[in-house]
Order: sequence, then C-alpha cells, then structure tokens
Amino acid sequence: MNADETLRYWRERLAGVTQPTRLGVERPPAAVVGERSRTWLPWTAQRVSGVERAAATARLGPDHLLLAAWGLVFAAHAGETDVVFGVFPDEAGGQPWPLRVRADPLEPLGSYLDAVREAHVHGSAHAGLTAAELAASAGLADGTALFGTAVHVTHSAGAHGPATYDIEVTVALGAEPGLCLDHVGGLLSDGEAGRLLAHLDRMVSALAGGVATDLVGDLNRLPDTEFAQVIDGWNATGRDLGEPRCLHELFELQALRTPDALAVIQGRDRLSYAELDAAAGRLAARLAGAGVGRGDTVALCLRRTVHSVVALLGVLKAGAAYGPIDPDLPAERVRDLVAALAAPVVLTDAESVPEVLRRCAGLPAVRAVLWLGGDGRAPTAGTETVAVGDALAEPPAGSPAPGRAHPDDPAYTIFTSGSTGSPKGVVLTHAPAVNLVRWVNETYRVGPADQILFTASLTFDLSVYDVFGLLAAGGSIRVAATEELRDPQRLLAILDSEPVTFWDSAPAALQQLEPFFALREPPAEHSLRLVFLSGDWVPLTLPDAARAAFASPAVVALGGATEAAIWSNHFPVETVDPDWPSIPYGRPIANARYYVLDAGLHPAPVGAPGDLYIGGRCLATGYHGDARLTAAKFVPDPYGRESGGRLYRTGDRARFWPDGLIEFLGRQDHQVKIRGFRVELGEIEVHLAALPGVASAVAAVHGTAPHLHLIAYAVPCPGAAPDPAELRAGLAARLPSYMVPVQILLLDALPVTGNGKLDRAALPAPHFADAGRAAYVAPRTPVEEAVAALWAEVLEVERVGAEDGFFDLGGHSMLIPQVLARLKSDLQIDVAPLIMLNHPTLAGFAGVVERALLDQIEAADQLETSGTGGHSAGQWN
Repeated sequence: MNADETLRYWRERLAGVTQPTRLGVERPPAAVVGERSRTWLPWTAQRVSGVERAAATARLGPDHLLLAAWGLVFAAHAGETDVVFGVFPDEAGGQPWPLRVRADPLEPLGSYLDAVREAHVHGSAHAGLTAAELAASAGLADGTALFGTAVHVTHSAGAHGPATYDIEVTVALGAEPGLCLDHVGGLLSDGEAGRLLAHLDRMVSALAGGVATDLVGDLNRLPDTEFAQVIDGWNATGRDLGEPRCLHELFELQALRTPDALAVIQGRDRLSYAELDAAAGRLAARLAGAGVGRGDTVALCLRRTVHSVVALLGVLKAGAAYGPIDPDLPAERVRDLVAALAAPVVLTDAESVPEVLRRCAGLPAVRAVLWLGGDGRAPTAGTETVAVGDALAEPPAGSPAPGRAHPDDPAYTIFTSGSTGSPKGVVLTHAPAVNLVRWVNETYRVGPADQILFTASLTFDLSVYDVFGLLAAGGSIRVAATEELRDPQRLLAILDSEPVTFWDSAPAALQQLEPFFALREPPAEHSLRLVFLSGDWVPLTLPDAARAAFASPAVVALGGATEAAIWSNHFPVETVDPDWPSIPYGRPIANARYYVLDAGLHPAPVGAPGDLYIGGRCLATGYHGDARLTAAKFVPDPYGRESGGRLYRTGDRARFWPDGLIEFLGRQDHQVKIRGFRVELGEIEVHLAALPGVASAVAAVHGTAPHLHLIAYAVPCPGAAPDPAELRAGLAARLPSYMVPVQILLLDALPVTGNGKLDRAALPAPHFADAGRAAYVAPRTPVEEAVAALWAEVLEVERVGAEDGFFDLGGHSMLIPQVLARLKSDLQIDVAPLIMLNHPTLAGFAGVVERALLDQIEAADQLETSGTGGHSAGQWN
C-alpha cells in the first residue's frame, strides 16, 4: 500500500480528533515524577478459554473482543464517547497505530463489536506511520502526541518490550495470562490503576456474556460496591430539619421570640423585628386589597434600602411569590420580565413610579404600581388601567385578608440568562429554600449575634439566604447601599468598623476588596467570622487572603444552581493544597443528592469526568411558563429513594474524588460565568444577530480570570457595514451590562471545522491594544506616564496611549480596584471608582490624579506653614 493512500486513510479516520484522549484521573504533567509503576491482575487458563469461545461465537478474534472492552472502559474513565488509543501489533518491536472507538450508549453491542473489528482490520492494514505523522494526519499541533495510552494483546509469554507510552495496558493470553497496567510513576495512584484493571476485567465478562441486541450503555456497569458508594454512600444526606414551613414563617416565629432585636439596618434607617413584621404585614394587607394572593407573582423593581426586606416579607405574607427585577436593566428588558411574570402588581421606590409606569404601559396583567419609601405623597397619578398607591397605606374597606401560603407554593422566581434569546425564570417553592436556610444555620451556627453585610442583588439567589437565613436565625441584615457597593474601600471600611460577622458573595465581589487588604495593618481580632464564596470558581489564593485580612474567619466554598435552591453543595476550605486544580466543589448538603453520570445516565467511575445532576429535596419546580424546557432540564431520578423524584441536568462537568469530594470541571455547553453572573452566550448571539446589518453572530469568552473578556463576532449582511460601537450600543439597550461584549469584531465569515461546525477555537483573539483608537498618542506628562505604566501592568497590554480608554483596552469593574489600590499605595491618594467611569481615558483619569496630587502638596504646605505638621492624603470622588 503506497504512502499517499495510507496518509489519506488516517486523515479521514482521524477527522475531528482535536486532542489526545486522557483518563480523568491522570495527574497533570508537572506532578508526574519517578519511575514506572505496574499493576497486575492474573487470569486463569479457563478464563482465557472463555474469552476465546465468546469471541468465536461473535465471529470475532480475541483481540477484537478485548480491544472493544478496553474501548468502553477507556471511554468511561475519560468521560468521552469518542476516544483514540494505540494498538501494538502482536509481533515484538512494532509501532502502535491508533484505534478510534465511538462508545455510543444507545448502540447495540453487535454493531459496536463489528465497528471495532472493522477499525482494527483496516487500521492494522494501514500501520507503519510514525507518531509525528499520525499526529499530523489528525491536524494536531507540532509536538502533540495523538495518544498516550496503548494496548498490547499478546498470545506469547513475556513482555513486548520496554514501555514507552504514558499508560500501557497488556492483555496476556499466553502461558501467564492476565491484565497488566504499566504507567509513568505518579501519573496514577495504585488504587486508580487497580480500579481500571478491575473495570476492564468486568467489561470483558460483560461483552463475553452479552448478546448482539444489548445496548452498549447498559453494559458499562460499575462493580456493586462502587455503584453503591457513588449512588447512596456519598448521598446519605437525608435529615429531618423540622416541620414544613414557609420562608416568612421562620421570620415570624423569630419576631415573636425577639421583637425588639435589630432586624435590618442601613445608615440611620433601622427596623426591629417587631417593626419589620408590622411593616410587612401592612404591605401584605395592601397587596391583598389589590387582589394579590396565592398563585400570583409580584414584580419587585427596587433600589437597595431597608424597604427591600419589607417587600420580600410582605409579598410572601400575602401568599404570593416575588420576582425581582434590576431597576438598572434596559427599559425593554424590564418590560419583558414584568410581562413574563404576568405580575398584577409592581412594587418600586417612590421616585421610580413614573418610569415604571412608562415601562409597563399597555401590559394587560399589571393592575397597580405601589411604592415603598418616599414622603407619603403620590409621586404621580395612575392611569385608566393601572392604579398607583402607597404600598403601606391602609387597604380599601372590605378588602380580603391576606392568604397564607403553603410550603409547596412558589416563593420566588429568579431570572437567569437563556440560550434562546429570552431569560428563563426559575421558580422555587418555600420548601427547598427552607431546607437550605435550616441547614446553613445549623451547620455554621448562625444566630442572633450574627450580622450579614447584604451585598447581593435581589436578582441573585444569594439574596434569598442573606435575608431569610439571617432573619430565621435572629440575626441582622446590614444593607449595603448602591454607592457603597461601587466603592470597595467603603465596603472594607464597613467590615472593619461595623459589627458584621458574615460575608456572602461571588468570589469576584470579595476580590474587589483584596487589593486594599495590604494597605492596612492586618487586625489581630475581627468581627468577621464567616466567609461564604459561591457562584463561580474560587481562586486558590482567595481563602488564605481572606483569612489573613480578617483574623482567620471560616471560609466556605459553596455551589449548586439557581434551579437547586441557592446552594446544594459545600466545602469548608481549610488548608489549600497547591496541587489542586481548583477549590473542590465539596459534598451535598442535607437532603440533596449529587450524581456524576455518563451519556446513558449511568454512574461514571470514580475519578472519571461526567455530567453533573442534582436531586433530592432542593430542586425548583421548573421554569416559569416553559413546560418544554422544564421537561428537558428536570428528568426522572432513576436512583432516588422517593417516588416521583427528579434530577436537574446542570450542564456542568464534574467528577468524584476517591474520598467522595466533587470536583467541578466546567461547562459542557456555551453557558459561562462572568464575574459571578450566569451568561448564556446564545442569548447574546440571538440579540446581536437581530440588529440591523448583521447576518450571523457568535459570542465567546477570552482570557483567564480575572482577565475574562466577553467578545462577540458579527458577519455583516451583504453590502452592510455595521459600526461595532453602534452594535454594542444596540446590545446595551437590550441586555444587562454584564452581558454586553467589551468588543465586537466584524468577520467576513465564521470559521468552521472540516465537518461544517462552528470552530470556536479558530475565532480570532481580541486585540485590545488597537481597539477603539485611531492612532497611538504617547503620554505627555509625568503623571500620564506613571498612570500609563500602571494601566499597562494591570491590563497586561504592551503600551497605553494618552487617548486610550481603560475599558477599550479590556478593563472592567474587577480591575478598577487594582488600579485604585496601587494609586493609594504608590502615591498616597484616594480616588473613587466613579472617577474612572466618568474619566475612562488615560488623559482624563491622569488629569484627576494630577489635581489630587497638587491638592495633596498644597495641603501639606498649609500644614507646614501653620506649624501643625502631619500629612493629608488627597480624596477625589
């Protein structure tokens, strides 16, 4: 056979292979040390005879049956359905050639075995290429091996020669039969190697005893002990946490116990438990008078005040559910969300009533807009169809009493990004949220002495615990104002000066404070005792940074999904292992169950990547008004112990460690997290493609944390020349700010793979250094030069010009604190975050810095002239 035909065969056979297949338990190369290790599982001669008879019955050679068995085991432990491994020829000294196996769980066994036999026959006929030539045939980068695992089926005694691949599996059918796994020392543990051979041994038996119509996925069963461990042993979370209650009932019980205790505070505004209960009761009566009751959802479009807490409790006391909507969203999106909820009433702030009326005009379900706060005077008149009123006013005479919700009634609907272009509303009942509240408060001893700094948005489900969890425990809520949230230094000052004991946020929020930790002396004692981090990857360095900054609080990483009542897994972070790829996901909370399953919904082996499913008494009812999506994402639980149990298909990839800890591995779809916000790239793509002049669009994330950038690509319609800046403005009018790409690149066409699919890896990387500027203008003053050097370091760009914009160069809100902390450390001046938002160019920002420095010098001169001495740092806000 000539060389051209051989190369053509392998190019076709390996089309679509983008990287070598690796076992889920393989250690990173940096951790691999030492000599090779070998694990042996002996067979008897009778076992070999049984394999040979089974192969003959299936009209296969023993090699085919054994390679087919390894293909399924390899696929299961790699967490893939399409794998490639090497096959040694039987004769000693021969070079292995690649065998590609597709392990479709729905494929009949007979068809699968035939495919393996055919691939083996044709592959052996086209053997002879070097490893480099094989990798090149698959289009892999230079120096990337096509496979690191190879299999040798031998009928003779003795080894086939020195092992050279990372993992070599030998099936010996000769005088000393058995299975041998030889691997680079440190790549696998002894337990992992032994488990692999045990699974291979079991799979050989399954194939030998199977029939042609068996489904491949049904053969890939774990040993009974391992199955019991991953399904029940690590999910033994069932606990009775108390009689069924609603979220607001937990607060009501506490209000009876401690009526005079502080419940909520923001500046001079403060409410005791009794005052909060009374205000919420008045709101509930007012809502009932407006016809709101069980089965209704009230839209909340509120600023951050103590009235936010009144609103949550009042809506639930009325028997209804609440649906929070960020008032800073684009007007069109607010209108769409209110319409999706079919909300009869919108609760808002007094000053926002006119804007809410405009946004909701013509929505048939809206009957009233009620305001909280203000001076008691009506901010505007209602319309013919929408009444306007004070939310805490007496209801009309003869109004019905508020209804009482049941624990299985909806409590809230929180919207998350949706891949179809519209956000999806996740509906949670009281029961799973109460389960979470009780578990947290019991596990982490949350009580009356605790105060939480409430930084989460009402649209972020962390807010559910922050409010109802603390109130159920008798603690207090310190509501952070919007202007405080925008200034990390002010948040740190609150933590240092007020009796806050509890911090709960996405990692990104705490990271904004981190640059300022070093600008103060680490306290010997601190009120902060508990730090919860969730919603995104927790950087390995952040737990220790928090402990150093706040006198060793307990740090807990939590995870889950909005669809699973805030958090459903936890991991108390103690000593951080530098070899960890990430902070572990942890273990399920009380009454939650976690499964790592393969494509056929069978449990993945320990250590193998799989799809993460959440079950138990923590799940949402589904998606508001979308039964189809609910049915797709919430599936029957085949392993649950309760009738009618369901599983939530998270879309995450994960694996179990041998001790039962779960490791989060990322997403299997195009959902991403941007600074803690859940973003469906598909939603951005739908809206971008709908803008004038855009034929098609795609969105992607570039960079690594904290330098993650949301980038979009647009292909113009024939003859059109859309302006990327105008496209960004169009998206900003439709999407939340965190979903607006920092840059939109125009392409002639979207890149595709050989089989016609979008090639995301081929999308061009953004070039922030050239974005948004016509020509480079060098810094013109010493201050501009100093600020330019600082920006270049923080933004990781080569140079910054005087007319360049911080955000055009890839800057975002997470990086602003780093700039401000450096200014305070290097120049002893304080600059408020809004300054950078209002002066985003280098020249504009440097001008503010220069004025602050001049004021500082002038103040120092005045002090010296007056003889009082001292030093004063400039403050610009």
